[in-house]
Amino acid sequence: MATNANEKRSLAFVEPVYKIYEPPTYIVTMTEYWKSQGRKYCEFCKCWIADNKVSVSFHENGKRHKEAVAKHISQVTKRSAKDFKQKEKMDDEIKKMEAAAMAAYLKDVENNVDADLTSQTLNQMLNDAGGSAQGDTKAPAPIVQASKKPVWHEVKSDDGNYFWNIENNETTWDPPDEYLSLAQQEEQKIKEEEKTKKQAKIDVKLKKQKHKESMKEVKAHVSRESMRSRAAPPEPAPAAAVCGPAPAARPYGTWTTVVTEPVEAVDLQLPKSERPKPPPPVLVEPDERLQFKERTVESLGDGPVEFKKRKLGHNRKHMRQKLDTDD
Repeated sequence: MATNANEKRSLAFVEPVYKIYEPPTYIVTMTEYWKSQGRKYCEFCKCWIADNKVSVSFHENGKRHKEAVAKHISQVTKRSAKDFKQKEKMDDEIKKMEAAAMAAYLKDVENNVDADLTSQTLNQMLNDAGGSAQGDTKAPAPIVQASKKPVWHEVKSDDGNYFWNIENNETTWDPPDEYLSLAQQEEQKIKEEEKTKKQAKIDVKLKKQKHKESMKEVKAHVSRESMRSRAAPPEPAPAAAVCGPAPAARPYGTWTTVVTEPVEAVDLQLPKSERPKPPPPVLVEPDERLQFKERTVESLGDGPVEFKKRKLGHNRKHMRQKLDTDD
């Protein structure tokens, strides 16, 4: 019996076993991340738009963008036409300068006998070539002067045909030695009209060619601008991580020292007066004299000195009255 009791006691005092709590571990995988939408700058409208197909197409089909593109094309066309005219003018001036310089150089070569080797060689070549070659090298071929036009013209009138001098406005019925008949005048008029028509056609062709060249340049410029605008902007380099405490915030900026600028004396160029300026007037206030009146008491009275008595009844109406009265 004793042994069973000891066993029960030993079983009752068994030490408890404590287990350390371990928190669960969570594995976080970052599969998605947020990225800001890019922006695109329109060179024609000078504004920023969202860099996606819907926004870009909506902006390009808008009225404002089309007007800006048309305005830009017209400006480029005007500028290209102006540049083309300036280039043509400059080329003509350069050709004239080169021709004048060449003529002057050839003249110097002909006149200067003791010249350098190049000048001597050119002079010998000109002499060997003869007059025709010399004329071709020296200057362009001389223009053959046209025969002098007759000054008398045949004129038709109701009374008959008479002859009119275009220089001195003389008229005669007798035919002169040389004159332009009516048929010759008509033929000359037709030739002049054909010449003007040909010149007009040439001018129209030149204008069309210039317009085509300017339009090609405009289209190339527009295509370059569109390709430049569609190009993806370079991504900025990631900023370096800053370690340490954050700098102090300065919402109103840094302190600056106040610098007082010297005021420059401005010369008003006023006329200088020889007389000295009078001093400003000084106002002097007059001294006020106090006047006292004199009063003499002739007599103090014969009666005795009395004092006025106080009246006690004249202020009773302001005193509190008794309300309940016994009848």
